[in-house]
Amino acid sequence: MSARDASDELSLVPPEVQRTAVVLLHGLCSTPDELLTVQSALRARGYAAHPLSIDGYSFDANAPMQHAAPYERWLDAIQAQVKTLRKQHDRVMLVGISAGSSLALGAAIRCGRDVDALVLMSTTLRFDGWAIPRTQFLLPLAFYTPLGRLWQYRERPPYGVKNERVRAWIERELRHRKISRAGCSVLGVDHLREHDRLIRHVRSNLNAVQCDNVLALHAQQDEVASVANLGILARGLRCRAFRTVVVANSYHMITIDNDRQQVVRETVSFADAVAHGTMPAHPLYA
Repeated sequence: MSARDASDELSLVPPEVQRTAVVLLHGLCSTPDELLTVQSALRARGYAAHPLSIDGYSFDANAPMQHAAPYERWLDAIQAQVKTLRKQHDRVMLVGISAGSSLALGAAIRCGRDVDALVLMSTTLRFDGWAIPRTQFLLPLAFYTPLGRLWQYRERPPYGVKNERVRAWIERELRHRKISRAGCSVLGVDHLREHDRLIRHVRSNLNAVQCDNVLALHAQQDEVASVANLGILARGLRCRAFRTVVVANSYHMITIDNDRQQVVRETVSFADAVAHGTMPAHPLYA
């Protein structure tokens, strides 16, 4: 495409869209590929979509071992990105999936009015999905005592995916690599501990989120975090417009599962409403 063609295409994008930036936050120790379908759709619409890799949070393909930084440094990286984007755009929206949703909330607490909107996918403020073992309550022993120094969590079926073809593809990827579109094959205790600290921080400060517009997308059959997590958001957030969408035919990784096209449509529609200022002036929770 020539420079002139690109300029012509940009001229067709509404200025409200051009002035809206989107930061994409993937899951714990994973890669931006988790949100690739959303990123592509937003960019095709004309949004400045920025997938963010964070040192000590994202998967590092060049590192022999994955080491986590304190969660406060994760939020530092997002805050720096938000500040940079605010210099060039009127609005900044954060889109996160799984642990990325907790990051988006943590960043909104930190950044105040510099964050205009949130899209929270598969929010996990409580691990209560149907596949979570009853021994989950023992995890703090691994996180916060020497007992957990050598403990690791190994990803296993269904990998957050209901679609059997996608699940088989993930299994093939993990046989040859340490990472797939659904995340890392093994999570160390330091990543899990910092994620736990982040969740505790977010749950204690939900009412400090100042952005007015929040969309929460969740799977009815999420095996990691039940839809009760939407209730936690509804009770804690004080935003002007809070909308929830529950998809019917996916597990945790809704951006790559059966309902991915619905997830993309809902996200783009929400971004359009934020950009054009057409969000309803009252809470919507269903």
